[in-house]
Formats: sequence, structure tokens, C-alpha cells
Amino acid sequence: MYCLRAATTFVLKLSLCVVWVAACKPESKSTFTDTKAVPKEYATTFKLRPCEVMIVEDYGKLSDASDNTPPKAIREVRDEATLHQILTLAAALPDEGQIMKKMAGDVPLLRTTLMYADDTIFFDYYNASVKTPSTSFYANPPQEEKALYELLQSLIK
Repeated sequence: MYCLRAATTFVLKLSLCVVWVAACKPESKSTFTDTKAVPKEYATTFKLRPCEVMIVEDYGKLSDASDNTPPKAIREVRDEATLHQILTLAAALPDEGQIMKKMAGDVPLLRTTLMYADDTIFFDYYNASVKTPSTSFYANPPQEEKALYELLQSLIK
């Protein structure tokens, strides 16, 4: 009888221990890294709505973003303060530039993708110059363009 009670107590303690360990396990957040597989559109404005997840990808060259080459660096951003800072700098950028640029396939590309429940949009920096929603570039870049680029670069370094 004593052995049966001891075995039952042991099983109960073991069960409680397993439940406790499972409850104490830190919540793991999924890391979204394959933005190439998601349908997305280029931003129509830099007045972007807040998002919960932003993906910053650094490609060695423009052509890498369209083939199966993974980015050199990738970062998932969820921190509200950082997201707010990025969106504030982007909102200060004009939606139209004054010049067009021809891009070669070896130009470095920094892609920022904003993930929403109902939509996915992105904007790109080509060789440290942002492509505006009107698909042009700035003749005289605003200081926010450089500040935003440096912030995005700091996230993936």
C-alpha cells in the first residue's frame, strides 16, 4: 500500500513539474524571414499607418531581391518606439521626387516591408537613395532620407 501511495505521489509531482516547466517556457515569437513569398505592393505614400511587424532586409545587389538569393542581413522589428521612429521619419519624406535614375543590377538594396493583417507594403533604398512612391528620386535629398537610411542600417548591423 505504501509503494502504491508513493508511486501515485511521485506521478502527481512529476505531472505538476512538467506543467510548471511548460508554463515557465518563454513565449517564442515567430520570425518571419521570407518576404519574397508574400504578395506585396510598393508604398503609395510615405504617410504609413502603424504596423506591428516590420522587416528590414539588406541585399548585396538589386537582382538578389528578385531571385532565390537570401538577403545579406535581415531584421524583424517589433519594438513600438523603433517602429514609431521609422514611421515618423518616413512621414517627413515627400511622396514625389524630381529625378529618375537608371539602376544597374549590382546596386545595393535595402528593403523595408511593413506587415499588416490585411496588407503588406514595402519601400526601397537603392544605393542609399530612397525610391519615392511616385517611383522617382530626390534631386536634393531631405535630411530625413539620410536619417531614416542610417536608422534602418543600424538595425541590421
